[in-house]
Amino acid sequence: MDNNRYSSVWEHFTIIDGIHAKCDICKRKYSYKSTLTNLKKHLSNRHLINCSPANNLVSQNQNTHHDNIDNPDDSETRDPQPSTSGSSMAPVSSSASICMSRPTEVARKRKQTSIIGYVPKRMTVDSKKKIDGALLKLFTKDYQPFRVVEDEGFKEFVKLLNPNYILPDRHSISKTYIPALYEKCVVEMKELVEKEAESVCMTTDCWTSRNNESFMAVTIHFIDSNFSLRSVLLGCFEFNDHHTGVNLSEKIKQTLDEWNLKKKVVLAVSDNANNIKNALNILQLKSMGCFAHTMNLVVQSSLTLENSLLDRVKAIVTHFRKSTVANNKLHTYQINNGISQPKKLIQDVQTRWNSTFYMISRFVELEDSIRGTLGLLDKAPENLKGEEWVILKEMCQVLKPFEEATRVVSGEKFMTASLVIVLSQGLVDVCHKMSKMNYNTRVLDIVNKLLCTMLEKDTWKNLEKSRTLRRSTFLDPRFKNIPFLHSTSILETTKDDIIEQLTGIIRIENNQTAERNEQIPPPENGSEEVRDLQTFGHQSISIWDTIDRNAAEVLPTGTSTSRAIIEVQRYLEVAILQRNNDPLNWWRENSYNYPYLHILAKRTLCCLGTSVPCERVFSKAGLILNDRRCRLKNDKVKMLLFLNYNSN
Repeated sequence: MDNNRYSSVWEHFTIIDGIHAKCDICKRKYSYKSTLTNLKKHLSNRHLINCSPANNLVSQNQNTHHDNIDNPDDSETRDPQPSTSGSSMAPVSSSASICMSRPTEVARKRKQTSIIGYVPKRMTVDSKKKIDGALLKLFTKDYQPFRVVEDEGFKEFVKLLNPNYILPDRHSISKTYIPALYEKCVVEMKELVEKEAESVCMTTDCWTSRNNESFMAVTIHFIDSNFSLRSVLLGCFEFNDHHTGVNLSEKIKQTLDEWNLKKKVVLAVSDNANNIKNALNILQLKSMGCFAHTMNLVVQSSLTLENSLLDRVKAIVTHFRKSTVANNKLHTYQINNGISQPKKLIQDVQTRWNSTFYMISRFVELEDSIRGTLGLLDKAPENLKGEEWVILKEMCQVLKPFEEATRVVSGEKFMTASLVIVLSQGLVDVCHKMSKMNYNTRVLDIVNKLLCTMLEKDTWKNLEKSRTLRRSTFLDPRFKNIPFLHSTSILETTKDDIIEQLTGIIRIENNQTAERNEQIPPPENGSEEVRDLQTFGHQSISIWDTIDRNAAEVLPTGTSTSRAIIEVQRYLEVAILQRNNDPLNWWRENSYNYPYLHILAKRTLCCLGTSVPCERVFSKAGLILNDRRCRLKNDKVKMLLFLNYNSN
């Protein structure tokens, strides 16, 4: 078998040994021996990939097309001519002439390039696979349209980089390359989930595209054996049925069953819509509303007290964003006043969290420029009064803690469920303090409305009642039991719950250890141990007697509950981790100090406090379904989103 492996079959197979190869897509093993027919049949029947010789011949013919190469200069290959002008010099013998002319001939002579040097080398399959993988990232990472491979500028760019590489057409990418890469990624993600995911947190949400097509996304999050938080998108698929609780529950159940995760979900996070809540209740999954969405509802409800003022601010912002004359004058005014990098006003978007805060904050920042520019415009909207500018500045101070909390809890690369109780308590405490400050009465009304809404909203009051959130906070080495010190009952209940969970883990570990010890076979009659016993009679003499006896003395003798209490107490006695440190890294380094508690931490700390991962999937879906890709089918959208999210 040719070691260079030029056949296109090897783009999808990896050699295991001399007679077996593994499919890169579905991971199955096949025998190929002296021919590739078996491998070609698998690609054709299972993955609909055609590796016929005709396709290889086309690529080979395309590879041989190159620009003309000039022939070497004839003067460089001619023999040197003897000099005839030195008649007065003494004659030189033939042997001396040869010795004197040889260095010059060697220096001037060049080895003639053979015809093989002008023939381009064929690209090996391994090289082509690497380039194909990099090419596919244009579509899975950067969301470029498939037809970019047919753009003349891009084709010329690739040809200059590597003339031997032949770009596949957009139909091959859409119908062959992307589906094959998607199927391969699905297999890899299922292997990862089956191997590493002991317990998972699920997030789900729905979205409607600009083409009025409805999609549903489901993500899971878990902690692997190295105490790193991993995220997997199970799917973002089309959902055209009515968004009832029953229909949503059937789709979620189908997805969880496909990935064998029904019994591993410890928490499901979604928005606060009733239909998705009903769906999770039908599936009997422990659920929680998105904390960031809850904060947004609290803020939007309180800002209704100043709707008239906010409407006037929106009108001014809209005028500057729609009028090129007004926008240019605002830009010029900032430059004339020494602002090297002028800024633009930000428009409020109702569906985006904290967008009202960003609009007010930028509006207040450009107060002088806005006032000055409005005086220069002919048909300008009415300016704000001095008191109203003061109210906006104080509103920024009031809304700033909510913006910070939303930004912190919306992280996807680190655990956030342990932050929910801490942030909720912090926001209530901040509002209590702001209600006693010397703010404008209208701003104080907003503060009081924020405070009352948080204390009266059921989704807010139930945060500290959630066992999952309390466990996550308790097992976070940055907080431990500190957030529960204000209530003795909550503190004791949380600690007892942790001890109970830990006791169950210890009992299971003890039972598994006992079963492993029972499976150890006794020594056979011919073993050295038995022969030693026969030599010394029935008296058991072994070199391991002392160490076994000492090891038995140090084995834990307490009950599972007492051992759980001791381990939890040792955990509480250790100093609190600094707030800016990574708690998962702490558990990774201290897992041996807490042999059972780290197991509970691994199962609990995977929980998130928001459904932000699904929101970000839909943001990326909006980038795919743009004007350049208006005819992209939904199954391709599903593949591209899956590959983008899970390719890392």
